[in-house]
Amino acid sequence: MSTEPWTRVSTHPHELGEGLRRSPGGVRWVDLLKGEMYAWTPGAQDSPACTHKLGKPLGMAEEDGTGRLLAIAGTGVVQLLDDGSDVPLADTGLDPARYRVNDGALAPDGSFWFGTMVHNGSEPDGALWRWDPADCGIAKVLAGIDIPNGPVFLPGGQEMLIADSAAGRILRSTLADPADTVPFAQTAGGSPDGMHVDGRGRIWNAVWGAARLDVYAPDATLLAALPLPVGQPTSVLLTDEPDPWILVTSAATGLSDPGPFDGFTIAAPFSRVAAGLNR
Repeated sequence: MSTEPWTRVSTHPHELGEGLRRSPGGVRWVDLLKGEMYAWTPGAQDSPACTHKLGKPLGMAEEDGTGRLLAIAGTGVVQLLDDGSDVPLADTGLDPARYRVNDGALAPDGSFWFGTMVHNGSEPDGALWRWDPADCGIAKVLAGIDIPNGPVFLPGGQEMLIADSAAGRILRSTLADPADTVPFAQTAGGSPDGMHVDGRGRIWNAVWGAARLDVYAPDATLLAALPLPVGQPTSVLLTDEPDPWILVTSAATGLSDPGPFDGFTIAAPFSRVAAGLNR
């Protein structure tokens, strides 16, 4: 497809670009398998800066209410420091030779939710975990999801969506009882990956393998399917400008003949990509 109006933000393709999140003054994302984190200011002329190289899988990072930069890395939760290092905070106890973190998010109550998955080709065994910063306790809260993505928390802070990527579906659940899931959406032609909830409560989903973004209303009505110039989009984020930037990470891994944008983090103005949705 045409790459217009998308532009490449990253300076090189990532093996597994992931984890778009807002940061003070900009955005950040990771090359998950390489354990690298990048920071960039939308609209800036400067290239993204690589702020961390951990040498282990790095899924995503967000600031908590105290300003700590919390991340999921390896098989647990760490704090990322300004000097590029990390401090372990909690671990799942999983074997890092078989398991790694994948995606996650800070909940409105300050707890940290994240998924783990098998990465060595053995029998799938994914799960969703919750870390409580008050007592540093970590607990498995939902099993049986081979490749969990998300969660994202819905307006009100009591409900969440979890992408069951291998099954091609998005599940709805609650923070009070995360194991009690109900179907939200079934994804056609690809696998649901990273999600974002915009200021109107709409859910944006990067569809791995389908080169598109799906946009849902809170009641799961599919509002739009927006084409992308990357075959394996992995996460999506909207910024806060009057004409927001839509940013998308992507992966080059497994592609025998990648296109010119595959693996790059890309950006486009909302008005050029999704004008029919009404900002």
